[in-house]
Amino acid sequence: MDNSATTIVQNILLPGKPKVSIIVATFRRDSSLRESLKSLTNQTYSNFEIIVVDDNANSFWNNKTRCIISEFIGKSTIEIKYIVTKKNEGSAKTRNLGIKNATGEYITFLDDDDIYLPNKVENQVNHMIDCQSDYSLTDLWLYNDKGILIEKRIRDYLQDNSYKSLLKYHIMYHMTGTDVMMFKTDYLKEIGGFPHIDVGDEFYLMQKAIEGMGKFSYLEGCDVKAIVHNEISGLSSGEGKIKGENELYNYKKGFFHILDTKAIRYIRMRHFAVLAFAELRRSHRINFLKYAIMSFFNSPIQSAVLLMKRRKK
Repeated sequence: MDNSATTIVQNILLPGKPKVSIIVATFRRDSSLRESLKSLTNQTYSNFEIIVVDDNANSFWNNKTRCIISEFIGKSTIEIKYIVTKKNEGSAKTRNLGIKNATGEYITFLDDDDIYLPNKVENQVNHMIDCQSDYSLTDLWLYNDKGILIEKRIRDYLQDNSYKSLLKYHIMYHMTGTDVMMFKTDYLKEIGGFPHIDVGDEFYLMQKAIEGMGKFSYLEGCDVKAIVHNEISGLSSGEGKIKGENELYNYKKGFFHILDTKAIRYIRMRHFAVLAFAELRRSHRINFLKYAIMSFFNSPIQSAVLLMKRRKK
Protein backbone atom coordinates (compact mmCIF):
# COMPACT_ATOMS: atom_id res chain seq x y z
CA MET A 1 0.00 0.00 0.00
CA ASP A 2 1.31 3.43 -0.85
CA ASN A 3 0.01 5.05 2.32
CA SER A 4 1.31 2.57 4.84
CA ALA A 5 4.13 0.44 6.11
CA THR A 6 3.28 -3.10 7.13
CA THR A 7 5.13 -5.66 9.22
CA ILE A 8 3.75 -9.21 9.48
CA VAL A 9 4.72 -11.99 11.86
CA GLN A 10 3.66 -15.53 10.95
CA ASN A 11 0.70 -16.81 12.96
CA ILE A 12 -0.02 -20.47 13.73
CA LEU A 13 -3.49 -21.27 12.37
CA LEU A 14 -5.59 -23.50 14.60
CA PRO A 15 -8.21 -25.70 12.95
CA GLY A 16 -11.76 -25.06 14.08
CA LYS A 17 -10.98 -21.64 15.54
CA PRO A 18 -11.96 -18.69 13.33
CA LYS A 19 -9.41 -15.94 12.94
CA VAL A 20 -10.11 -12.65 14.73
CA SER A 21 -8.71 -9.27 13.68
CA ILE A 22 -8.06 -6.86 16.56
CA ILE A 23 -7.74 -3.27 15.38
CA VAL A 24 -5.71 -0.87 17.52
CA ALA A 25 -5.83 2.74 16.33
CA THR A 26 -3.16 4.80 18.07
CA PHE A 27 -2.42 8.49 18.41
CA ARG A 28 0.51 9.73 20.50
CA ARG A 29 0.49 7.22 23.30
CA ASP A 30 3.49 5.16 24.35
CA SER A 31 3.34 3.43 27.73
CA SER A 32 -0.41 2.80 27.52
CA LEU A 33 -0.05 1.45 23.96
CA ARG A 34 2.61 -0.94 25.22
CA GLU A 35 0.26 -2.18 27.96
CA SER A 36 -2.59 -2.53 25.48
CA LEU A 37 -0.49 -4.70 23.18
CA LYS A 38 0.83 -6.70 26.12
CA SER A 39 -2.75 -7.54 27.12
CA LEU A 40 -3.27 -9.01 23.66
CA THR A 41 -0.29 -11.33 23.99
CA ASN A 42 -1.89 -12.73 27.15
CA GLN A 43 -5.13 -13.79 25.45
CA THR A 44 -6.32 -17.36 25.96
CA TYR A 45 -7.49 -17.35 22.33
CA SER A 46 -4.65 -17.90 19.87
CA ASN A 47 -5.91 -17.43 16.33
CA PHE A 48 -5.91 -13.67 15.87
CA GLU A 49 -4.04 -10.86 14.19
CA ILE A 50 -3.27 -7.42 15.58
CA ILE A 51 -3.62 -4.47 13.22
CA VAL A 52 -1.98 -1.34 14.62
CA VAL A 53 -2.89 1.78 12.68
CA ASP A 54 -0.45 4.59 13.51
CA ASP A 55 -2.27 7.90 13.02
CA ASN A 56 0.44 10.07 14.59
CA ALA A 57 1.48 11.82 11.34
CA ASN A 58 4.68 12.82 13.09
CA SER A 59 8.12 11.24 12.55
CA PHE A 60 9.02 11.33 16.25
CA TRP A 61 5.83 9.52 17.27
CA ASN A 62 5.95 7.20 14.26
CA ASN A 63 9.40 6.06 15.35
CA LYS A 64 8.32 5.69 18.96
CA THR A 65 5.30 3.61 17.96
CA ARG A 66 7.41 1.46 15.62
CA CYS A 67 9.85 0.76 18.45
CA ILE A 68 7.03 -0.30 20.76
CA ILE A 69 5.67 -2.71 18.18
CA SER A 70 9.14 -4.13 17.56
CA GLU A 71 9.26 -5.19 21.23
CA PHE A 72 6.49 -7.70 20.50
CA ILE A 73 7.77 -8.99 17.17
CA GLY A 74 9.59 -12.27 17.56
CA LYS A 75 8.35 -12.81 21.11
CA SER A 76 5.14 -14.55 20.07
CA THR A 77 3.53 -16.23 17.10
CA ILE A 78 0.88 -13.53 16.84
CA GLU A 79 0.53 -11.83 13.48
CA ILE A 80 1.09 -8.07 13.71
CA LYS A 81 0.27 -5.67 10.90
CA TYR A 82 1.61 -2.15 11.28
CA ILE A 83 0.04 0.57 9.13
CA VAL A 84 1.15 4.20 9.10
CA THR A 85 -1.12 6.95 7.79
CA LYS A 86 0.40 9.76 5.76
CA LYS A 87 -1.66 12.39 7.54
CA ASN A 88 -3.72 12.48 10.70
CA GLU A 89 -7.03 10.89 9.70
CA GLY A 90 -8.90 10.77 13.00
CA SER A 91 -10.36 7.77 14.79
CA ALA A 92 -13.08 6.78 12.31
CA LYS A 93 -10.98 6.75 9.14
CA THR A 94 -8.09 5.15 11.02
CA ARG A 95 -10.25 2.27 12.23
CA ASN A 96 -11.72 1.88 8.75
CA LEU A 97 -8.21 1.49 7.39
CA GLY A 98 -7.74 -1.32 9.87
CA ILE A 99 -11.02 -2.91 8.75
CA LYS A 100 -9.91 -2.71 5.12
CA ASN A 101 -6.73 -4.66 5.95
CA ALA A 102 -8.38 -7.22 8.23
CA THR A 103 -8.19 -10.89 7.19
CA GLY A 104 -10.04 -12.38 10.16
CA GLU A 105 -13.57 -13.78 10.12
CA TYR A 106 -14.38 -11.53 13.09
CA ILE A 107 -13.30 -7.99 13.97
CA THR A 108 -13.03 -6.29 17.32
CA PHE A 109 -11.24 -3.17 18.54
CA LEU A 110 -8.94 -2.06 21.34
CA ASP A 111 -8.25 1.58 22.17
CA ASP A 112 -4.58 2.39 22.73
CA ASP A 113 -5.15 3.25 26.40
CA ASP A 114 -7.34 0.28 27.35
CA ILE A 115 -6.59 -3.39 27.97
CA TYR A 116 -8.22 -6.75 27.37
CA LEU A 117 -8.50 -9.24 30.19
CA PRO A 118 -7.15 -12.68 29.16
CA ASN A 119 -10.53 -14.24 28.22
CA LYS A 120 -11.92 -11.32 26.22
CA VAL A 121 -11.48 -12.59 22.67
CA GLU A 122 -12.24 -16.22 23.47
CA ASN A 123 -15.40 -15.44 25.42
CA GLN A 124 -16.85 -13.08 22.84
CA VAL A 125 -16.03 -15.05 19.69
CA ASN A 126 -17.38 -18.27 21.25
CA HIS A 127 -20.51 -16.38 22.25
CA MET A 128 -21.01 -15.12 18.69
CA ILE A 129 -20.48 -18.59 17.26
CA ASP A 130 -23.02 -20.06 19.70
CA CYS A 131 -25.57 -17.33 18.91
CA GLN A 132 -24.75 -17.23 15.20
CA SER A 133 -24.80 -13.44 15.49
CA ASP A 134 -23.47 -10.80 13.12
CA TYR A 135 -22.50 -8.35 15.85
CA SER A 136 -22.35 -8.40 19.62
CA LEU A 137 -21.85 -6.26 22.67
CA THR A 138 -20.80 -6.84 26.27
CA ASP A 139 -21.16 -4.71 29.36
CA LEU A 140 -18.69 -1.85 29.77
CA TRP A 141 -16.67 -1.32 32.94
CA LEU A 142 -14.88 1.99 33.37
CA TYR A 143 -11.73 2.59 35.41
CA ASN A 144 -9.92 5.76 36.41
CA ASP A 145 -6.24 6.51 35.76
CA LYS A 146 -5.32 4.65 38.95
CA GLY A 147 -7.00 1.45 37.77
CA ILE A 148 -9.92 1.75 40.20
CA LEU A 149 -13.32 0.61 38.93
CA ILE A 150 -15.62 3.63 38.92
CA GLU A 151 -18.65 2.57 36.91
CA LYS A 152 -20.32 -0.54 35.49
CA ARG A 153 -22.50 0.07 32.46
CA ILE A 154 -24.65 -3.04 32.50
CA ARG A 155 -27.00 -3.58 29.57
CA ASP A 156 -29.84 -5.03 31.63
CA TYR A 157 -32.25 -2.96 29.54
CA LEU A 158 -31.68 -5.38 26.61
CA GLN A 159 -34.88 -7.39 26.87
CA ASP A 160 -35.87 -7.62 23.20
CA ASN A 161 -33.68 -7.94 20.09
CA SER A 162 -36.25 -6.71 17.61
CA TYR A 163 -35.22 -3.84 15.33
CA LYS A 164 -37.58 -1.31 16.93
CA SER A 165 -36.51 -2.20 20.47
CA LEU A 166 -32.77 -2.19 19.72
CA LEU A 167 -33.05 1.22 18.07
CA LYS A 168 -34.95 2.59 21.08
CA TYR A 169 -32.41 1.15 23.53
CA HIS A 170 -29.56 2.63 21.54
CA ILE A 171 -31.07 6.11 21.22
CA MET A 172 -31.76 6.15 24.96
CA TYR A 173 -28.76 4.41 26.51
CA HIS A 174 -25.97 4.33 23.88
CA MET A 175 -25.10 0.71 23.12
CA THR A 176 -21.48 1.67 22.68
CA GLY A 177 -17.94 1.03 23.82
CA THR A 178 -15.58 0.34 20.92
CA ASP A 179 -13.58 -2.19 22.94
CA VAL A 180 -16.64 -4.30 23.73
CA MET A 181 -18.05 -4.51 20.20
CA MET A 182 -17.35 -7.49 17.95
CA PHE A 183 -18.51 -7.99 14.38
CA LYS A 184 -18.47 -10.60 11.71
CA THR A 185 -16.07 -9.06 9.21
CA ASP A 186 -18.41 -9.53 6.25
CA TYR A 187 -21.24 -7.78 8.09
CA LEU A 188 -19.06 -4.87 9.24
CA LYS A 189 -17.88 -4.31 5.67
CA GLU A 190 -21.44 -4.69 4.39
CA ILE A 191 -22.68 -1.82 6.57
CA GLY A 192 -19.71 0.33 5.55
CA GLY A 193 -17.69 0.48 8.77
CA PHE A 194 -17.41 3.67 10.80
CA PRO A 195 -18.99 6.87 9.48
CA HIS A 196 -16.37 9.58 9.13
CA ILE A 197 -17.35 11.34 12.36
CA ASP A 198 -14.71 11.39 15.09
CA VAL A 199 -16.95 12.34 18.02
CA GLY A 200 -19.65 9.71 18.48
CA ASP A 201 -18.42 7.50 15.64
CA GLU A 202 -19.13 4.33 17.64
CA PHE A 203 -22.71 5.50 18.28
CA TYR A 204 -23.37 5.89 14.58
CA LEU A 205 -21.66 2.57 13.83
CA MET A 206 -23.97 0.74 16.21
CA GLN A 207 -26.96 2.44 14.64
CA LYS A 208 -25.79 1.27 11.20
CA ALA A 209 -25.44 -2.26 12.56
CA ILE A 210 -29.00 -2.19 13.93
CA GLU A 211 -30.43 -0.73 10.73
CA GLY A 212 -28.53 -3.30 8.68
CA MET A 213 -30.88 -5.90 10.23
CA GLY A 214 -28.03 -8.22 11.20
CA LYS A 215 -28.47 -10.61 14.11
CA PHE A 216 -27.46 -9.02 17.43
CA SER A 217 -26.37 -10.78 20.61
CA TYR A 218 -25.48 -9.56 24.10
CA LEU A 219 -22.85 -11.19 26.29
CA GLU A 220 -23.29 -10.34 29.97
CA GLY A 221 -20.14 -9.28 31.82
CA CYS A 222 -17.02 -7.43 30.74
CA ASP A 223 -13.49 -8.58 29.91
CA VAL A 224 -12.13 -5.10 29.17
CA LYS A 225 -10.63 -2.37 31.32
CA ALA A 226 -11.63 0.91 29.68
CA ILE A 227 -9.80 3.89 31.16
CA VAL A 228 -11.49 7.24 31.77
CA HIS A 229 -8.88 9.99 31.81
CA ASN A 230 -9.02 13.33 33.55
CA GLU A 231 -7.19 15.07 30.71
CA ILE A 232 -9.12 17.82 28.92
CA SER A 233 -7.36 17.84 25.57
CA GLY A 234 -8.49 16.17 22.36
CA LEU A 235 -11.73 15.58 20.50
CA SER A 236 -13.30 13.64 23.35
CA SER A 237 -13.44 16.67 25.62
CA GLY A 238 -13.60 20.47 25.48
CA GLU A 239 -15.20 22.24 22.51
CA GLY A 240 -14.97 19.13 20.34
CA LYS A 241 -16.89 17.10 22.91
CA ILE A 242 -19.60 19.74 23.35
CA LYS A 243 -20.02 20.24 19.60
CA GLY A 244 -20.22 16.50 18.99
CA GLU A 245 -22.76 15.98 21.79
CA ASN A 246 -24.97 18.80 20.52
CA GLU A 247 -24.87 17.40 16.99
CA LEU A 248 -25.74 13.94 18.31
CA TYR A 249 -28.62 15.30 20.41
CA ASN A 250 -30.05 17.18 17.42
CA TYR A 251 -29.73 13.99 15.40
CA LYS A 252 -31.62 12.01 18.05
CA LYS A 253 -34.52 14.45 17.84
CA GLY A 254 -35.30 12.89 14.49
CA PHE A 255 -36.31 9.72 16.36
CA PHE A 256 -38.49 11.35 19.01
CA HIS A 257 -41.64 10.49 17.06
CA ILE A 258 -41.11 6.77 17.79
CA LEU A 259 -40.43 7.31 21.51
CA ASP A 260 -42.73 7.94 24.44
CA THR A 261 -42.51 10.98 26.70
CA LYS A 262 -40.55 9.15 29.40
CA ALA A 263 -37.88 8.07 26.94
CA ILE A 264 -37.57 11.58 25.50
CA ARG A 265 -37.17 13.09 28.96
CA TYR A 266 -34.44 10.53 29.73
CA ILE A 267 -32.56 11.45 26.54
CA ARG A 268 -32.76 15.14 27.38
CA MET A 269 -31.63 14.46 30.94
CA ARG A 270 -28.63 12.44 29.76
CA HIS A 271 -27.65 15.02 27.15
CA PHE A 272 -27.54 17.90 29.63
CA ALA A 273 -25.70 15.75 32.18
CA VAL A 274 -22.99 14.99 29.61
CA LEU A 275 -22.68 18.68 28.77
CA ALA A 276 -22.51 19.53 32.47
CA PHE A 277 -19.47 17.36 33.02
CA ALA A 278 -17.82 18.43 29.81
CA GLU A 279 -18.01 21.97 31.19
CA LEU A 280 -16.82 20.90 34.62
CA ARG A 281 -13.73 19.27 33.12
CA ARG A 282 -12.98 22.65 31.54
CA SER A 283 -13.53 24.37 34.91
CA HIS A 284 -16.53 26.27 33.54
CA ARG A 285 -18.52 25.96 36.73
CA ILE A 286 -21.35 28.32 35.81
CA ASN A 287 -22.09 26.34 32.66
CA PHE A 288 -21.76 23.13 34.65
CA LEU A 289 -24.41 24.35 37.08
CA LYS A 290 -26.69 25.48 34.25
CA TYR A 291 -26.61 22.14 32.46
CA ALA A 292 -26.85 20.18 35.72
CA ILE A 293 -30.06 22.02 36.61
CA MET A 294 -31.49 21.40 33.12
CA SER A 295 -30.64 17.73 33.47
CA PHE A 296 -32.26 17.52 36.90
CA PHE A 297 -35.55 19.10 35.79
CA ASN A 298 -35.97 16.64 32.94
CA SER A 299 -35.67 13.58 35.18
CA PRO A 300 -34.72 14.36 38.80
CA ILE A 301 -34.02 10.86 40.15
CA GLN A 302 -32.21 9.53 37.10
CA SER A 303 -30.28 12.78 36.79
CA ALA A 304 -29.10 12.59 40.39
CA VAL A 305 -27.95 8.98 39.92
CA LEU A 306 -26.09 9.78 36.69
CA LEU A 307 -24.50 12.95 38.03
CA MET A 308 -23.28 11.15 41.15
CA LYS A 309 -21.74 8.38 39.05
CA ARG A 310 -19.95 10.77 36.76
CA ARG A 311 -18.86 12.99 39.61
CA LYS A 312 -16.58 10.12 40.74
CA LYS A 313 -14.57 10.41 37.52
